[in-house]
Amino acid sequence: MTTETLEEVVLGSERFRATLARLTRDAVTADLPAVRPTEGEPEVDWPFALLCSSALTGTTDHAGQEAALRVAHSCLASDTDETIRSAAVVILERLGNRQSLGLAARRGLINGDAWLDSPGPLQQDVIRRRLELTIPTKTRGDLAANSFQREFWSSATTSRWLSISAPTSAGKSFIVKRWLEDQASTDGEFKAVYVVPTRALIEEVSLDLIDDFGRSVRVHTMPWDSEIGEYPKEVFVLTQERLHLLQQRLPTFAPSLVFIDEAQKFDDGSRGVLLQQVLDETVRRAPGAQIIFASPLTSNPEILLTGAPDGASLAVLNSQAVTVNQNLLVANQVRYRPREWTLSLSVDGELDVCGTFVLPARPTPASKRLPLVAVTLGGMRSGNVVYVNGAADAEKAAKQVYEALGPEADISEDEDIAALRELAVTAVHPQYALEEVLRRGVAFHYGNMPLLLKSEIERLFKEEKLRYLVCTSTLLEGVNLPCKNLFVRGPRKGRGKVMSAPDFWNLAGRAGRWGKEFQGNIVCIDTNDQQQWPTPPTSRVRQPISRASDHVFAELGSLTEYIDADTPVEMSRESPLLEPVFSLLASRVARGDGVSTIVGVAIEGDSAVALEGVISSALGNVTFPPELIERHAGISPLSMQRLLDSFREYADPANLVLPPPESPDAAENYVRAIAKVNRELGGDWGPEGRQYQLAILITQWMRGMPLSRLISDRLSYARRVENTNIPGVIRGVMSDVEQIARFQAPKYLACYQDLLRAYADEVGSPIFEDLTFDVSMMLELGVSRPTEVALMALGLSRTTTIALSELIIEDDLAPQQALEWLQVQDIEALSLPALVRREIRNRLAAEDYSETL
Repeated sequence: MTTETLEEVVLGSERFRATLARLTRDAVTADLPAVRPTEGEPEVDWPFALLCSSALTGTTDHAGQEAALRVAHSCLASDTDETIRSAAVVILERLGNRQSLGLAARRGLINGDAWLDSPGPLQQDVIRRRLELTIPTKTRGDLAANSFQREFWSSATTSRWLSISAPTSAGKSFIVKRWLEDQASTDGEFKAVYVVPTRALIEEVSLDLIDDFGRSVRVHTMPWDSEIGEYPKEVFVLTQERLHLLQQRLPTFAPSLVFIDEAQKFDDGSRGVLLQQVLDETVRRAPGAQIIFASPLTSNPEILLTGAPDGASLAVLNSQAVTVNQNLLVANQVRYRPREWTLSLSVDGELDVCGTFVLPARPTPASKRLPLVAVTLGGMRSGNVVYVNGAADAEKAAKQVYEALGPEADISEDEDIAALRELAVTAVHPQYALEEVLRRGVAFHYGNMPLLLKSEIERLFKEEKLRYLVCTSTLLEGVNLPCKNLFVRGPRKGRGKVMSAPDFWNLAGRAGRWGKEFQGNIVCIDTNDQQQWPTPPTSRVRQPISRASDHVFAELGSLTEYIDADTPVEMSRESPLLEPVFSLLASRVARGDGVSTIVGVAIEGDSAVALEGVISSALGNVTFPPELIERHAGISPLSMQRLLDSFREYADPANLVLPPPESPDAAENYVRAIAKVNRELGGDWGPEGRQYQLAILITQWMRGMPLSRLISDRLSYARRVENTNIPGVIRGVMSDVEQIARFQAPKYLACYQDLLRAYADEVGSPIFEDLTFDVSMMLELGVSRPTEVALMALGLSRTTTIALSELIIEDDLAPQQALEWLQVQDIEALSLPALVRREIRNRLAAEDYSETL
């Protein structure tokens, strides 16, 4: 009998399936004690269950691995004898799940060497399996891995381009960091890039790598770091935007290894096109570099290997590794009984009732349904994530959870909670909603919040100080924030758009903390409501991925029409992908490359020739230096030409200059520039009054004004116009900072500044002599002095950097000099918020640790 046939027999057995269902129901009701289980469950036949599970330990199928893991976990958590438990230990050893065994040992369910209690032949089986899964490394000796991690290491050793797809909890990030560490240990120079989808992940990944590397490898997080190139071994943790800036600043930068995390983001609109562009540029400069892509639960990871250089060895690893059990649950109200609800397991679309539970209050209005169900099932325990669809919803739901928990949940005197409350008040505003809900162990988390605040929220959630965390779609962006229970009702992503199946399962992958829990629960609320759930999730299905540019290439006629029409701003706004794709193609054609040579572009033959002809003809009217096309990725070169032409027609060119943000008339010049950018290049700047508001915010941000001051100023204006929505104003400022000052303004104003330089060269006017400061850097970082840039290059947040900048007189410190200044300070004596002092201490401790290696 083949292994596949044996698996089919076991998984098709009604007796085993009934046993599995029973164990899952028991596990759910044990996890969620508010649920009243159904009565009359039969006794579990453990020898039979373990025998069946043993037959599944060699499978690569998701269902088989999950079933074996379920039986082993349930066995260890049950009141069974040592013989039975030792069999469960062997099953986990065969599955390569040493993390679950460590968890069981920490909970006192087994001893540390429980596998030695099994019969001799089984001990030999464990030894053999451990040897199979052991990875010999150059830096850490032998590394205990799971099957996916072992496969990755083998593939990475033999392949130059590797695309991996695995569930969220498979341990992708861990093993990739070990691979980076191992490669960096080789002799000679080493340059690697670790591409992350968000700025928030830069800090998390870079701090992990600093801990790993010590002083042997320098970790950079910004293209403006003045110490880039001063070390033989460097790793760059960057978003695609920062990698693009680095490539423009350093024309010879050519890494030997590139890892692209969350590679499904190639389909993320204009940012996906930019990711494609920086990969293409990397391959042009370093065709021998190793390229590794990682994506969750992808059905076609091989698509990312298209465009690899000729002769490059390719590999695809499409793993279904299961490291922790996940329960897909649905909670629906009992008819005519608003407070009584049923909780059921969803298995391949079939519902299996686990029991019922009762809410503490009637769930009206409808906004109360999600928080009330969450608090009823989650209770006072930690590890609960509540997913909502926007920042305002997050603040409201957090307040509702806070109220539902009641005064007995108060933990406001906890030192860490008190420090986080202090930071919320000082870094944002005394009336920021976070300060209150923290008192009962509740927090919210959305993309526009200050980085230091989000980082501390994540830390306290991981350390189980926070009971409930209300999150938006930022949880989908690769944030390493696993939870025990995830509560969802009618999830959306973007402006009311129903969440796609890949995004839902990526979100659901956060439920289940490998090594901290045996299982995770995804609770879908009101699945009977078609408005909330047009298509309720049933079972995990791998989804295909594509590149954003593929959607444009599928309709080449629309792209040609857009170019022939001179790329009007209106068409760019109606079809947002046309402009970044045209920009990518134009940058390559301008330097003499064919469009079919671009990584991932599948246009060949007559279609490629015709498209190149259209683009070449359009670029014939461009009069600015062609290198600016690539420098300003995502902006149409024809729109750039329109802006340059408008400079030539302007009556008083002196008013075009972007002055340093400290200039008294800076806001007036910036609002003039914004108006021109809005008309000629596009962007979302709003009407005239809104543009003036944004110009003020941009200049204040670049000066290094604290976020709290920006909010206070906006609130003062809001009161004058009788706007009493304080939470909305606070969120609005944070959104403007992240979406405008740090994203849209750098993109468009840097282009404006470069074209103004081109115009200055053309006319030779002395009024343009001050066009030397880097507006893109100032906008993204929110600082203007080199000393402040140096502090941020050390890994400090803007919040901490701004607090320190008031104490440092020198303007031009390099990172090493800024570090030396910090090292001689009495940090505890500085009048700074507790978490700001903590961040400084942690950074200094990392440097001290590095020096000892």
